[in-house]
Amino acid sequence: MTAVVFHNRQWGAEKKNQVDFYNRRFVAGELDNQSFAEIAKAMGAEGIVVNRLEDVGPALKRAIDLQMNQGKTTIIEIMCTRELGDPFRRDALAKPVRMLDKYKDYV
Repeated sequence: MTAVVFHNRQWGAEKKNQVDFYNRRFVAGELDNQSFAEIAKAMGAEGIVVNRLEDVGPALKRAIDLQMNQGKTTIIEIMCTRELGDPFRRDALAKPVRMLDKYKDYV
């Protein structure tokens, strides 16, 4: 198996929700202390860190070779920018819409 992790050193979707809904205040959104490639190695898999765009292809080729010829699981950790994209659910922190009258008093 080969897995690709796009690592932007933060919980981006959660941080974006906090920034949008709590006046640019956020907590526990930074992930500066771990490497998913190193975690993979510690667990007996292969780990490849990609820091440059031109290294993505060779990393994928290496991972496929390891998978097909040695049966190794590989994690490719692609380092990304910290730009905050949109959260997966734009309504994550919005008040729920109650469709049934018996729940109208619950918020």
